Amino acid sequence: MGPEIYIYDDLRSFQLYPDGNPQSLAVAPLGEAASLLLQFDDVTANTQALNYTWIHCNRNWAPSPLLSAEYLEGFIEGQLHQGSLSFNTYMPYSHFTDRLPQASCMPRISGNYYLLIYESDPNDYLVKYPVVFYESLTGIQSSIHRTANVELAKTHQEIDALVDLSNFSVQNPFEDVQLSIVQNRNWQSLRTLAPRYLRNGYYDFDYNNGENAFPGNNIFRFVDSKNIPVPTLRIPKYDLQDLWRAYVVQDKPRGIDPFVNQDDARGAFVPRKQGASAETEADYIWMDIWVNDIEQSGQRELYIIGDFNQYRPTQEYKLSYDEAEGAYRGSILVKQGYLEYHLAEWDATAMRWDLQFSEANHWNCPNDYSAFLYFREWGQRYDRVIGHVSLHTNGILGLNIQIATP
Repeated sequence: MGPEIYIYDDLRSFQLYPDGNPQSLAVAPLGEAASLLLQFDDVTANTQALNYTWIHCNRNWAPSPLLSAEYLEGFIEGQLHQGSLSFNTYMPYSHFTDRLPQASCMPRISGNYYLLIYESDPNDYLVKYPVVFYESLTGIQSSIHRTANVELAKTHQEIDALVDLSNFSVQNPFEDVQLSIVQNRNWQSLRTLAPRYLRNGYYDFDYNNGENAFPGNNIFRFVDSKNIPVPTLRIPKYDLQDLWRAYVVQDKPRGIDPFVNQDDARGAFVPRKQGASAETEADYIWMDIWVNDIEQSGQRELYIIGDFNQYRPTQEYKLSYDEAEGAYRGSILVKQGYLEYHLAEWDATAMRWDLQFSEANHWNCPNDYSAFLYFREWGQRYDRVIGHVSLHTNGILGLNIQIATP
């Protein structure tokens, strides 16, 4: 199960990523100030400067027993800059942007952290968001390929890794070392692995029964609303009510369709407005989704997920069944721009998204992955992240080998 993500309803278009790399998880090298770009809007148009702090966690995202003074340098909280009011938009909002971590409130040890954003009391937070600060102390040799498991061969991708820890003193290898892997910036996809076996200081994370296999997914659906009210390929019609309403082309589940490879941005969300500032001049719109019920049952619980909502299973992004139309329908409030999404069903037992019916899973679908190596030193009370690697596949599996060097 992945970390908790909470964003207060009035805060929209939340993004936190390495500066210059929006298609990445919120990860940063330890000790490097201003390496993460934070952006979000407050649709109450409140420009009050907010406060923030960091909460250190163990490898499984439970708060560590450390005191804040043990993992933070400087002050235990910092302050964000004031928001800027929107201009010439139907929905007023304030836009916040900052670069973190600030030197005055800096994590001093690597590991998992929650970023808390709040007005005055950190226990009454507005945002709780996972961030990983890492040290580059060891290389991770990794590969993506088609899984050897026959049952998963047509639908899954396998991630193998080999790590050199010969320079580290590891007391209990199968408890002190863990590899975590995340697919496409979706923390709900998190897999955690102990080493399978050791040889000459090398730790091997090569499993054969699907433990390190990820559903391949499908190419993301997309909409582009940067130039309202000009129709586009996926938005043939706009309508101005209290806000602009974009009517997305009528869709259907893709579970039985053959795979068609094309470029996508792995679920990206990029606010933008033609010829204007995306930060304060892009407007908020209602995106109207219509998905044909090909089963004619109305029994599915379909959600819209992607970077734009951090893949959270919240009711706001759930489609309702329209019996008269024989379709699943919903309207979601989003900032105009380029947006990619999947239709998905929430598997409450596995606590993961299931795309098999709505999108299908294809072993040769392009995907991005992030891997983190956790290490608990003898006598220490916290987990360090001593290695990190980003992996990419364009669908030609078996040829993707990446090596992250310290």
